[in-house]
Amino acid sequence: MLAFGALIDLSLAPLAPDLTTRLRQSLPAIPGRVSVSAQGECAVAHLADARALPFDADLPLIDGDLVVAGTLRIDAQEELRVALSPDAPRGLDTASDAWLVALAYRRWSDRLAEHLIGDYAFVVWDRRKRRLVCARDPHGNRQLFWGRSGSVLAVSSSIELSRSLPGVSSALYEPALVSFLSDGCVEEAERTAYRDLRRVPAAHTLVFEDGLAPVLRRHWNFPVPSPIRYRRDDDYVAHFAEVLHAALRDRLRADAAAVFLSGGMDSTTLAVAAQRAAPGVRLRGFTMTHPTLAPSDDDTLSVEVAGRIGLVQEVLDVDHLRSPSQLADMPSQPLDESGLALERETLKSVAAYAPIVIFGEDGDALLQAPTLLGQLRSQPFTEVIGSWGRYWWRSGRRPWVGLEWRDRMRRLRLGGEPDCTPWMRAGVRRAPPRASSSEHPLRPRSVRNLSSPVWDDLYESIAPATTLAPLLHTLPLVDPRVIAFVFAIPPVPWCQNKHLFRTAMRDALPAAVLARPKTPLLGYIEARVVQWRSRGGADTPISDRVAPWVDVESVRRVLQSGTPYEVVDAWRVLQVDRWLERWEASRA
Repeated sequence: MLAFGALIDLSLAPLAPDLTTRLRQSLPAIPGRVSVSAQGECAVAHLADARALPFDADLPLIDGDLVVAGTLRIDAQEELRVALSPDAPRGLDTASDAWLVALAYRRWSDRLAEHLIGDYAFVVWDRRKRRLVCARDPHGNRQLFWGRSGSVLAVSSSIELSRSLPGVSSALYEPALVSFLSDGCVEEAERTAYRDLRRVPAAHTLVFEDGLAPVLRRHWNFPVPSPIRYRRDDDYVAHFAEVLHAALRDRLRADAAAVFLSGGMDSTTLAVAAQRAAPGVRLRGFTMTHPTLAPSDDDTLSVEVAGRIGLVQEVLDVDHLRSPSQLADMPSQPLDESGLALERETLKSVAAYAPIVIFGEDGDALLQAPTLLGQLRSQPFTEVIGSWGRYWWRSGRRPWVGLEWRDRMRRLRLGGEPDCTPWMRAGVRRAPPRASSSEHPLRPRSVRNLSSPVWDDLYESIAPATTLAPLLHTLPLVDPRVIAFVFAIPPVPWCQNKHLFRTAMRDALPAAVLARPKTPLLGYIEARVVQWRSRGGADTPISDRVAPWVDVESVRRVLQSGTPYEVVDAWRVLQVDRWLERWEASRA
């Protein structure tokens, strides 16, 4: 399902007819199949891909006093069926994803999401109990926003429905704008650019009951699994393949799928694994290139990989920077995505081929090794010393130690972190976010990176409501099963230099890819800023709309003569200024 919206009056009063019209109009302008169902106090609308997908079946689901609506794909269904019906799980073999959600609610009530994994944002309306349950998947792939006017709730996968609800203020939530200008994302997981509109955070359930205050609780945490230890490396590889293939099979329930293909380990590992996990799915690789801005060995290595594994590949030139030309094309709230127009144009080709694309984020965070001190705290001393010695002997490289105190001392010598936003007004400057006081006992660095607020910005930027493409991005490397497996195995050797991926792919990928170190796209930012300036970008007018938060003249100086990375940070000011113009026009 590409998008959905739901309106519910908790008092059971019938909804006004114009609200149902607003519901339909709030769906994003994407080609697809629209369905609207209204019944008394509840109305739901769905926008489905024109290509039938099994996980869209039966939505919206109405079963007596129960309504299920959302954009969802429920994974690990065999295990879920056993949990739902231990004595006769086969009786649920034909149950759709929506029916499994309904059955899970009947079994576990508002705790149902504790038993679900997948990519989902859904609501369950229980008319008999006057209860609305809203849940978002463990890593937040699907968006879920809500607003309230009296007893009427608007919940949807895009912010537009809640904005259109009569009685909901369109006033801004300034701390969110300040956070975005400072850091490129909103630090507060529940907040949006609007004061009265909220987001359900990833891995959370939000419950409304008539007459009671809403209850928000976390239903998933990063796992602390029991250790997995084998004598043979091949056993680790086989176990990893089993877990990754299961994650991919669950995601590739379609006739065709795409994969973003570069020359790096993450995307190539997923391409090979997808072919093996779902051989009946027509898979095509899509490679984004910058032939003049930033030529890269990605361009040649991806072609070599595609030839080696027999994958049809399409190469897309994304050299040209574009910005949305019409106010109506601006996203619903500021996003750190200056190339949104180009992204939309590029994704049209991907969406024309398949309804699903595999995205290789984020192998770096997943396989981020703990420090030596962290290993000594969570593993037996003899195991740590033994694994270090074997890795050093076999590879000739010392494992990463992670002496983080050196970084802290360096920051103290330099007077702290560099100021990337000197144009922010002193009165609104935010203190740097504090690190979580609750460290993960096994992989604190991975969890810090995988739970960063940047993920909400990323997921919103690739949501169909933003890209306006009938295309669902899916990220197998942040599947809870994959995370649990990686957190259970020894970080040395498996999390050193992506040893897990390189070993698993040693017979499948070209030697040049297996030996290639982590390689950034060198020169890309610099070339992109030069291109932007050559087109007059530095002379872009900046209005007084942003003056409460930034020194406009300082921004202009950065845009005209700042370093490329300073310019990229300052682009956020232009994005907020343009977005505020849209916001003002919508209020007129």
